[in-house]
Amino acid sequence: MYTGYTMETSRSAGGVVLGDQGTIVLVRVREGDGALLFPKGHVEPGETDEEAARREIQEETGLANIEFIDDLGSYTRPHIRKDGSLNENEQKEIHMFLFAAPPGATLAPTMEIEHVEWVPYREVAARLGNTADRAWFATIFDRVREAVQRD
Repeated sequence: MYTGYTMETSRSAGGVVLGDQGTIVLVRVREGDGALLFPKGHVEPGETDEEAARREIQEETGLANIEFIDDLGSYTRPHIRKDGSLNENEQKEIHMFLFAAPPGATLAPTMEIEHVEWVPYREVAARLGNTADRAWFATIFDRVREAVQRD
């Protein structure tokens, strides 16, 4: 039976960016619900996922010249509206990468970002504003911890 219901899908890419002393950058979207998130955004036509991740990270945090460490894979969650509610009609496939910022890198929120901060990696899960993002981070936490400890 056809119900007229259509599920939209979109692709995004972003990163877990390591800073000095085991910190990770998180952003808060302007006019959003106040939640902290990893920097990420839509993949533009002709871009690879890694190129999109680097572009979005630079646009949202001001960080350039980040070093690629690892491909963290993808996860899917509903699109988050600006008010923080979930749009169950749009599934977002998010491809994430692990990067390291240059030593002493400073943050500069740009574009739609209200706030950007370095968060100790052990506090990231508790500070993330979306349950799907927290659940995904739990699956890659050991890889992040290993990268922090090698630094």
